[in-house]
Amino acid sequence: MINIRIDEVGDINFDYPYLEVFLKDGQKPFLEIGISEEKELVFKFYTSKTDVLMNVDEWKHILSAANEFLPRALKNEEDYLNFNEK
Repeated sequence: MINIRIDEVGDINFDYPYLEVFLKDGQKPFLEIGISEEKELVFKFYTSKTDVLMNVDEWKHILSAANEFLPRALKNEEDYLNFNEK
């Protein structure tokens, strides 16, 4: 069973959206997955008062979501920039 929730966040202050990763019932993310200037995934772990424990399936779920997110986010930004150039 996957006890992870992943939300996509759009912010006008950033070129690309990013993912926030929560424990299923958590209110604060323990991980942010963004896109670097080199257009690669970057993982930012937040400090927490409680330990975050994940099994292999949950980690695979996070990596799968991140790998699906990257090309989609890059394409969306490219489409947006191309549209605005017209």
